[in-house]
Amino acid sequence: MAADTCPIFMRLPDHKGLGLKTLMAGWFILLMGLGSILALPGASFARTQLATLPLQEQVFIRLAGRNTALVQEKRVLALVAGINKIDFSWQNVHIDPDAVYLDTLADPDDIALLSVARPPDASALVWEIYSSRDTDQPVVISYLLAGLDNLVTYTALADDQENTLDLDARLILRNFSGQDFDNTLFWLTPDTVFNTRLQHRETRQIQFFEQKDLPVVKAYDWDGRTMPHDPENAPHAPGIPTGYKIKNTSDAGLGTCDLVSGKTRIFQEDGRDGTIFSGEDVMPFVPKGGTAFLKIGNSRDILVFKRRIHREQTRVRRNNKGAVQVFDEIITDRFILENTKAVPVILTLTDTISGQWEPVNMGHAYTLTDHETLVFDIHLDAKEKKTIDLTYKVINTFTGNFARYNKIAPGN
Repeated sequence: MAADTCPIFMRLPDHKGLGLKTLMAGWFILLMGLGSILALPGASFARTQLATLPLQEQVFIRLAGRNTALVQEKRVLALVAGINKIDFSWQNVHIDPDAVYLDTLADPDDIALLSVARPPDASALVWEIYSSRDTDQPVVISYLLAGLDNLVTYTALADDQENTLDLDARLILRNFSGQDFDNTLFWLTPDTVFNTRLQHRETRQIQFFEQKDLPVVKAYDWDGRTMPHDPENAPHAPGIPTGYKIKNTSDAGLGTCDLVSGKTRIFQEDGRDGTIFSGEDVMPFVPKGGTAFLKIGNSRDILVFKRRIHREQTRVRRNNKGAVQVFDEIITDRFILENTKAVPVILTLTDTISGQWEPVNMGHAYTLTDHETLVFDIHLDAKEKKTIDLTYKVINTFTGNFARYNKIAPGN
């Protein structure tokens, strides 16, 4: 399925819950009923069998990626006026009884859940439901089902010039739950839903998109939080991570679906109708509009040095004895960048400034990912050596004694 035709998740109508226990916020109410729902004999009791497939109207499964999935199935109960006892039971499947949830989809004001009971030594729940009139009541039953999981894998193929990328995405479904699923909607993201069958003990692979000729930028990613600032004197020869930047946007050929995290194998065309294996990385979760970096290795062709060349205290505040207590500080850090390659490169440089600070003269455009993390995208020509000075002011730096004797007690 192409990326621009990701299916849209079909939401059920809003409804009033009649649940044993409200599921965690953030989980969509999905359902899957097993066994039978059964009204006990009596003048005011109705009997409804749900073991046969014709009574299943819709089945949804929300994939969580691990061993447990949230499952939902729509059924119709034939209720009569008065009290109806509904027995929900399951066999040879792993359902969390504390997460079973019964919901009505129509006329919720005419239906009321009176009680919920769990028979001893039984995989079952008994609901006692009051109905003000005879009615065929659409309901959903939701619960957590173990033994049903999934994983996502990607294959990326770069052209020999490393300007474009073909991206293939596959969903692998694995069912060891004890239950067969026919004509079921499996929901991976709000924009990515698959209608398929999945039998017990079956593993199924589904291609959910294939996009060719995605524009990419080969980038080198230096991060000051982990990389040495003086590579020539490092205990081992450091390498700067290199790989491809992919934008999940419409102008880049994507942008209609979130990219789910998954292992990615990366190849490159060799220019002779063959391919070579470049590396393996994990695609992070990339929302629509976001950017991913797929690492293919480390490069020692780009050198980054960081030097602190100036610091000056300003706005110094002293105590009555003349000792410095608080001050601001003007700091200049110098980055020396060198591209030893015979082709131009894009260097993504990440640096941090701790505490409260403000820019003075930053020397290059940057973006802030949080209050202390700066990201620079720097173009380096072939064989170019470039120097960038960052000057900034750190505000309200406290001396050691002041910080020691003016701590705030925990909890205050």
